[in-house]
Amino acid sequence: MRGFADRFSDLDITVFLDRDDKELQRAIRSIALEEEKRSGLETDLMIHDLEDSRKKRWDEIERREFSKAKVVFDPEGQIEELLNEKLSVSRDFWVNRITTLTEYLKWYCCPSEEGVGTITEAWIERGDLVAAHHCVSYGLEVILEMLFALNREFFPSVKWRLFDSYGLKWLPNDYRHLVQEMMIVRSFSKGDLDRRLNAVRQLWDRVLPKVEQETRMTLEELDVYYVRNILRQNVSFFQTNESMDPMLSH
Repeated sequence: MRGFADRFSDLDITVFLDRDDKELQRAIRSIALEEEKRSGLETDLMIHDLEDSRKKRWDEIERREFSKAKVVFDPEGQIEELLNEKLSVSRDFWVNRITTLTEYLKWYCCPSEEGVGTITEAWIERGDLVAAHHCVSYGLEVILEMLFALNREFFPSVKWRLFDSYGLKWLPNDYRHLVQEMMIVRSFSKGDLDRRLNAVRQLWDRVLPKVEQETRMTLEELDVYYVRNILRQNVSFFQTNESMDPMLSH
């Protein structure tokens, strides 16, 4: 339920069948079509084989959509069982996602310490301020995905990301204002870039304590975790090559 019922809205209905019955499928489609004509509300009907759905690997968007779905008919509990199976993920799933997004944000916009270059600053030095602004815009996407992960929610499709983020249980202070500051591009100038970059970094400063709380790791420990558990590399190699630009490997 999105909270909208306007001329852009439609009704998404998914039916899971436990047998391949073409006649039943035609009957269901006929009912949906009749209801669409009666109500004037466009209906997006999908019919899936229950067993095939069990075997299929669900992508992020499917997980998001079904995590928000309302089950209206499930006499034997098979749909509930399917959703529990497909939507249940381990704590490591979220920790890995949060850790990876933390590294991306550090690379693009928010270095962990002074003097460390970012991809945004690389484009400034290369003379392409439009590319630098684009990197800041990407930083907003990273923060959005981070906020959903911190709230243990799957990432929505593009059209719903920002709107759905307003309803998350946990959000940093002054979230909407800082997001607006990040999004506004008055000119492709260094001054406007600095303003947007400052908004990203303010928002990150408010998100970081939640990151450390949810992962139970400090920023330094997250660096080690990323190299060891996600890149699956030898930590000592990276520690002895601290002068290496992390942007070169990404």
